[in-house]
Amino acid sequence: MKKTIYCGLFVTGICLAAASSASAQVTIGARVGLNAATIGVNLEDEDDEEDFNPKMILGPQVGVTVNAQFGSFAIQPSLLFAQKGYRIQEDEEDGGIKVEYKSTTRLSYLELPVNFVYTLGEEDGFQLFAGPYVGFGISGKDKSEISLQYNGQKNSDSQETDIVFANEYGDDEDKDYLRGLDYGLNAGLGYKAGPIQAQLGYGLGLGNLITNSKSGEKPDDKIHNRVLHLSVAYFFGGK
Repeated sequence: MKKTIYCGLFVTGICLAAASSASAQVTIGARVGLNAATIGVNLEDEDDEEDFNPKMILGPQVGVTVNAQFGSFAIQPSLLFAQKGYRIQEDEEDGGIKVEYKSTTRLSYLELPVNFVYTLGEEDGFQLFAGPYVGFGISGKDKSEISLQYNGQKNSDSQETDIVFANEYGDDEDKDYLRGLDYGLNAGLGYKAGPIQAQLGYGLGLGNLITNSKSGEKPDDKIHNRVLHLSVAYFFGGK
């Protein structure tokens, strides 16, 4: 993971150095936004895939963005705290017994996106952006609740499970394990007016979140982050 972090920082540094050598106007800004996150699922058992219907959750996105502007083009690397995840809700009724199951998984990442931005104007106006991102899991938690209702009586139980980010499944049965490295592509639309920029984008996760087995075997099942994000940035010293 350290090598990946160094690689991401190195690429970001190269982009900024190239922008600086091209006499770009470089500003830094605060960024805040909202993620609407879920996961894409590709399971080996098609019946399991049809029964598994993850839904969206909302989470924050906050951090700093550097804008290296030269004409209508810009390079925007960012350092963000981004929360992703998904929720599940299932209801069944059989023989007068109603069963409800709810689960919410929240995954917090330190994320490094680098967007390449084109403004449909000289410096301000509508924008198109796209670029890669890499994220590193820093914490995760799964909250679940199951309830049974029969003859007007309802009993419920809930639990919280910590998520450990690792490449292989661990020995602690009281914890869940997911791969800590997330990477993928961002793309979307934006609008810039002076120092203020608003963006609406989509993050397509390409890294499988399912860990290898304890023996190191790669999983057949795959899940990937899918995120719709809306953010606003203010660049200090921008025009």
